Amino acid sequence: MKTFFLTTFLIVITLFLGCSTTSQMVNISELDYPNDLKVNSRADWGWQPLEKVIPQHSINKITIHHGGEEFAEDKDMIQYLRNLQSWSRSEKKWIDIPYHFMIDLKGNIYEARPINYPGDTNTDYDVTGQALICVVGNYEVQKLSDASLKSLVKLTAFLKQKYHVESKDIKGHKDYSNQTVCPGKDLYKYLEDGSFIKMVESELNPSTEIISSKVKTGIEVLRDRNFDILKGKRVGLVTNPTGVDSKLKSTIDILFEAKEVNLTSLYGPEHGVRGNYSAGDLVDFYVDDATKLPVYSLYGKTRKPNAEVLKDVDVLVFDIQDIGSRSYTYISTMGLVMEAAAENNKEVVILDRPNPLGGNRIEGNIVEDGYYSFVSQFAIPYVHGLTVGELAKLLNEEGLLENKVKCKLQVVQMEGWTREMYFEQTGLPWVLSSPHVPHKFSPFYYTISGILGELHGVLSIGVGYTIPFQTFATEWINGEELAIKMNSYNLQGVIFRPITYKPYYGFGKDKMLHGVEIYITDYTNINLIPIQFYFAQAVNELYGRNIISENEGRFDMFDKVMGTSKIRELFMQRLKVEDILPYLNKDVENFRTVSKKYYLYK
Repeated sequence: MKTFFLTTFLIVITLFLGCSTTSQMVNISELDYPNDLKVNSRADWGWQPLEKVIPQHSINKITIHHGGEEFAEDKDMIQYLRNLQSWSRSEKKWIDIPYHFMIDLKGNIYEARPINYPGDTNTDYDVTGQALICVVGNYEVQKLSDASLKSLVKLTAFLKQKYHVESKDIKGHKDYSNQTVCPGKDLYKYLEDGSFIKMVESELNPSTEIISSKVKTGIEVLRDRNFDILKGKRVGLVTNPTGVDSKLKSTIDILFEAKEVNLTSLYGPEHGVRGNYSAGDLVDFYVDDATKLPVYSLYGKTRKPNAEVLKDVDVLVFDIQDIGSRSYTYISTMGLVMEAAAENNKEVVILDRPNPLGGNRIEGNIVEDGYYSFVSQFAIPYVHGLTVGELAKLLNEEGLLENKVKCKLQVVQMEGWTREMYFEQTGLPWVLSSPHVPHKFSPFYYTISGILGELHGVLSIGVGYTIPFQTFATEWINGEELAIKMNSYNLQGVIFRPITYKPYYGFGKDKMLHGVEIYITDYTNINLIPIQFYFAQAVNELYGRNIISENEGRFDMFDKVMGTSKIRELFMQRLKVEDILPYLNKDVENFRTVSKKYYLYK
């Protein structure tokens, strides 16, 4: 018995002394990074070994932080890391730098605290299980660089895949604590609007269709022509992240690098030229990080470029992917650019792109007097059936621009596109046109539910969850009976199934919602706009509720999107879809006759 106790005592003493006196006993989890993810190791910057350890943990979450202090691009990152480690240990009494990874303004990634040990924070939340990533800088006052964002996406994607982290568990520091604004508003906006998760998911599941496109977009055709119509001219480019070629190279970079092109300025619509602004964010003048060109906002104090911002250009090039619905504001921007060009004697070149709804679909009434707005800028149906190039020609020639002005217009046509093609059939990669239009089929669902979605605070249409525009749901609906009711209408090209989910943000955040998920079964024969009104009819038949009337404060916006108040007024009399169909369809055939004059494709 004495021998047993003596042996046990010696083992305990040995273990205690080993752990407390030497870092050689410390377990450091080494990660096997993929070739396309460059990470500077701890040894690269002179990391000092741990002097003590704490209990280890298993990663099941990823949390984004910012450094909290303004950071200059030329600051010595190596020395900063060394100072941060020393301060963390001597002043805070932490075992190491509080974060597992640090990213600088140039997008360089550095290992910090070994990931198998929980991080630290100055706020009162439990970081156990969290991989902590810190981007240096203060994004309450600084703007996140494209390089930092790109590296953050790549690193997060790697950690998500390695540790099987669910998308809902990728959050910002402020999601766990009300004691902080970390990671700052300019970084947090990507988490808040869901675009960061979409970027991470896209990084993990890149398009396989990039090398097999059947269609050449306008920018590719223009490049094949050696930019002939731009030579000798000062060029301003109106674009956003959707302006890419079939290999996903940005039109900005294509024109900037072309010897034949003098690119002098950029103009950004809603979300900005690089897509780094949230929906509805007003954008001011800034300088593009990559090209150092001035970027003039067309979604800020002004939505139409004025003489001052056009003084250094001879021609305005427009390259943005539309989604085929009138309320999507990029075509409003295009029309205002055309008006400005006419007023300031500038040329306009439209680099044409496919209509993802196809070129034969026309739905909805034409906008009426008193209901013109940025979401209904021109007298066209809600679904217009035109490419942006065709629409530009129609606006120009039919006198639909303000004061019936006409600009000097050229359209660079696509090659290989036909009117019956949906985007999936083009072979082109889809770049999310805005954070909630992430997939090539999303434009269909946007048209199915987006109008009803303008009644904010009434229901969820999947925005804030993983399937934007693909649901109708609230807390008080019975999904099973709603699905039965919706399917009983025998709507062509669509079926419905019950769904229950908890949104990550927006309407119903963290609440359990019930309703139906929308499944399109026939993209050719489906009628899109009426489906949301059938939902409103079903809610009335099942629950005796008029869901449209539950947010009267949004009637104005609802009517602007519809281009009239008449649809809402007719529907609310009996809450029957049949009452609105004649008015909804009254302009379709006349518009089809007019628009055919401007078809560029068969």
